[in-house]
Amino acid sequence: NGESRGSLLIFILISLLAGFLSGITGPIVKSTLQNVTLPQMRGQAFALLNTFDDFGRGLGPAFVAWMIENMGGRQKAFNIGVDGWIFCGILNGMLFWTVEKDEENVRSAVESMLIQHKDCISTGGFVEEESLEEKSSLHQDWSVKDNSVSILDILEVSRFT
Repeated sequence: NGESRGSLLIFILISLLAGFLSGITGPIVKSTLQNVTLPQMRGQAFALLNTFDDFGRGLGPAFVAWMIENMGGRQKAFNIGVDGWIFCGILNGMLFWTVEKDEENVRSAVESMLIQHKDCISTGGFVEEESLEEKSSLHQDWSVKDNSVSILDILEVSRFT
């Protein structure tokens, strides 16, 4: 009886840990996607994410039911499902090596759009042929403070692009 009580406790702890860890994936993926996607492309990126997410939620149970029938039982089918979660977790973990560079690329692109937008307004629609580095140094007072771009700046640029 003591052995079954210990097994039940381990099962409950593993279940709680798995439930907690699987619940935090959605917000992390969505915030990462927002940070690595240009403002004018975010709608398409989130539409694609939600399409595949909904597709998996809708067809996942039917697929598991098919696997239970054709692969020799519930345990095998659910083990395959858990293997899929583990594979996706590994892919999400691999973002660690690329996400900072991707965020920097998006920040730089938004900064360039802001510089071009401000130049276009200040010159009445005419933008001179200067390098972005020269423009950036001329407009540091409005474009970047503490290496960040405000959300209002991003929204302003996305309205005109």
